[in-house]
Amino acid sequence: MPTNSYNEILYETSARFATHPDRLAAVARLFGMEAAPVERCRYLEIGCGNGSHITPLAYYLPQSRFVGVDLAEVPIANGERRRAALELGNLTLRVGDLCEINDEWGEFDYIAAHGVYSWVPAEVRDALLRVCQERLSPNGVAFISYNALPGAYSRQFLRQLMMFHTRNIKDNAERLREARWSLQLLADSPWLPENWRTLLESDLGMMQKLEDAWLFHDDLSESNHPMYFHEFAVHAARHGLQYLGDAEPHEMFDPQGLLNAVPCSFLEREQYLDFLKARTFRQTLLCRQSQTLDRRPVEDCLDRFLFSSFSKTVEDGKLEGARKVRITPMHDAVKQIAAALSKVYPLPLAFRELIPHAGSEAALRSILTGMVVSGFADFHVHHFPCQKVVSANPAASRLARYQARDSGRVTNACFRLLDLDAFGRRLVQLLDGSRTHRQIAEELAREPGAEAIEEIERQLPGHLERLARATLLEG
Repeated sequence: MPTNSYNEILYETSARFATHPDRLAAVARLFGMEAAPVERCRYLEIGCGNGSHITPLAYYLPQSRFVGVDLAEVPIANGERRRAALELGNLTLRVGDLCEINDEWGEFDYIAAHGVYSWVPAEVRDALLRVCQERLSPNGVAFISYNALPGAYSRQFLRQLMMFHTRNIKDNAERLREARWSLQLLADSPWLPENWRTLLESDLGMMQKLEDAWLFHDDLSESNHPMYFHEFAVHAARHGLQYLGDAEPHEMFDPQGLLNAVPCSFLEREQYLDFLKARTFRQTLLCRQSQTLDRRPVEDCLDRFLFSSFSKTVEDGKLEGARKVRITPMHDAVKQIAAALSKVYPLPLAFRELIPHAGSEAALRSILTGMVVSGFADFHVHHFPCQKVVSANPAASRLARYQARDSGRVTNACFRLLDLDAFGRRLVQLLDGSRTHRQIAEELAREPGAEAIEEIERQLPGHLERLARATLLEG
């Protein structure tokens, strides 16, 4: 087996909504481009690792076709065992070099490469963009993430310290130990100027807490190439690709109008935003240069989407929604729309379903624009199917049952990660559709330290309803 550090230090991946076809298609539609239907698409993930991201996609989108490729054999083998256990005939996992992806692989509507571009040599970065240009369908969307400047400068400082300190160490485990030691050395330094300490302390604290695999593969990688957005856009253009948008759409907007007085193009505006935010990481969406995009005001396009957000009231009467964004509801309609979205979350509601809560279509457009631009709410094009009613013999998704065996983190039908406690994990594993509510309670009552079966039966309907609302049940 060829030497590959990803076979030795396993990098655990998970479902990422930013690379879900719904997100890619929604951003495309926002700018006048109609991408392939989410429920019937062809999707390629480059650098898929053990398939923990692409497997839930294949499970919840059974009419779509998915291909994952990675250079490391051990993660692919682990992913293949999961694929076989879930009997996913629409998913193929391959060991392969992205530089060798050619016509035989076919055409894809969506291509995702998360955590690849900044961590490979220049010739591989070229190959990645070449693959996107050659393998994307005419209305295809590519997702590429990378470390961004200027924000990545501080983390590069810490990386260079670790790289220097471990420069003569060959053993990977020892490199990790010594890299962590060097970070602590800096943290304890009495000579570090306070202005530098203030600049570095966030990244330093975060890196000290990183799992071994993240620290090793992200920060001790031989290749770690951050760049400015405008440099990436030029590189993409050389391969016949253009900037479509960001996989975190709220990052594209300037709600305070800080740049209104700056005469600049759309691309230049994106670079200014990165300077103003000291942005460290980008999740960029690309499409073919032949696509004609329509960058009209957000407010004009909202009737073509569905919307989702969970919200709660915090201090001073503010509402906290997605990404912990807080807004001040100036009108009752804002509260009513937030409450309507929260009631069905994580499922989305269509624009027309929200009009009664706003009082008028015009009011709804204004309110939703504020929610979307701030990141308080997400917008979608896909109706996420799920089982909303608890049946006599309830069944959790096979995927959730499989994940709950080894972890407290499961992926629901809306592609959100949910954390389960020990009771929740056991309950999900029991929901295979073969047991009645009484039989489920009897099984739970056999667990060490369990409550009396009467108490379990009393609480069970509430637990099942919560799982249904969380879109973990299926028919």
